[in-house]
Amino acid sequence: KLSSITIADAVALAGAEAVNAVGGPVLPTQLGRTDAAQKAPIPSSMPPLNLFTGEVDNEIVADQFRAAGLTEREMTALLGCLLSVDTIEKATPEGDWRSSSKPKFREAGKIGRMSEFKKLSDEDIEAELAKDGMDDDEESYTVSGDDGWYIADTFGTADSRFGKSLSKEKPELSTSLKNLAKVSSASTQYSWVGSFLLNKDLPTAQSWVNKYGSKPLLYEKDLKVAYNAVTQLGAEYTGGKYESLLKNKKRKTLNDDELEFLR
Repeated sequence: KLSSITIADAVALAGAEAVNAVGGPVLPTQLGRTDAAQKAPIPSSMPPLNLFTGEVDNEIVADQFRAAGLTEREMTALLGCLLSVDTIEKATPEGDWRSSSKPKFREAGKIGRMSEFKKLSDEDIEAELAKDGMDDDEESYTVSGDDGWYIADTFGTADSRFGKSLSKEKPELSTSLKNLAKVSSASTQYSWVGSFLLNKDLPTAQSWVNKYGSKPLLYEKDLKVAYNAVTQLGAEYTGGKYESLLKNKKRKTLNDDELEFLR
């Protein structure tokens, strides 16, 4: 509906980026969400804010996924992803990601010392700004010291963060599901997900935990569908080609009935 990125869009994009940043798949994200009005009443169907803290009963967590129209297979994929992202992130070496890990500036086509750019000092910047101000009457700017601002040289790829390699080996997103019974509160704040998905009252979830733990590619494929499903909940179309194509169209879902077929 809008030509700008809304807060709702930013949340969906941030989730997809978090998954990709720890070695997970690229999750396609549809943009165009609208934000709720500032004084809009909170809907009664809104899940409790502490739903994923481990303080809520297992049955309430499962009921919230069912009420949203998500299957146990999708619930397993999404909660497994939440657990995996946090576990992999906490397993990375701690430290200031801004300190001395940045790669040197390199100029294409040159090697050795000739390829290094000269880092601009505050005086260099002031001199350039002064030159710009000589040609017009615009307000002049003064650079004084370090205000704590930091501009990253690069946002990296799935294997790096701000120029620093996360790991020599690309972590598999399904590893946490494979070792779900061994998950502890020392390694992640979402350790409750392990006991929840292995609960005897959720036999379908248990089956998918085993399946995803042994088949990483299947897990990543299903995660794309599940993530699209959860980020499209409550979608309303406001005209144009999207409404004509997608309104009242049944969404693509991970059907629990496919479990026997995939065994």
